[in-house]
Amino acid sequence: MRIDTADMLNANLNRAAWVLGMSLALGISAPAIAQMAEVPLPNRNGDYTTAVLRGNRGNFYYNRRWLVVDPDPTYLNCRVSPNGVVRSRIAPGAILMAEFIQNEAIVFHNGSPWLRVRGIDALTVPQRGQTLGRCYVRANRQYIAPINEDARLN
Repeated sequence: MRIDTADMLNANLNRAAWVLGMSLALGISAPAIAQMAEVPLPNRNGDYTTAVLRGNRGNFYYNRRWLVVDPDPTYLNCRVSPNGVVRSRIAPGAILMAEFIQNEAIVFHNGSPWLRVRGIDALTVPQRGQTLGRCYVRANRQYIAPINEDARLN
């Protein structure tokens, strides 16, 4: 007896259609699989050009939390304005909260992106004569990394 591949495929498709039809008729459904939020990706220069992601239904998601990954022992400079005076220094491992104005937290200065943040983490050290508050860090993967908003710390 010779079994044709096309006949087997057709039989399997018919069986799958029957199972699906019976499942729907009996009200049985498969569990939904939740999707994880994505994070902004850097461009080929390592720069983050936005802190906003567009969802699959047209809505927008703001990536508010960012991790300091700069290994510099003198910490990451956080400036009063993009490329301005250093307001504070932030230790590696600190979590930064992006500050959104007009639906964006990244601004450009002389072609370079800067992330606007609030320097409130305990790993943030104000410079002499400065206070903690809004400041800017270079939005580049060698200094910061986006934290997935779906990843919850326990």
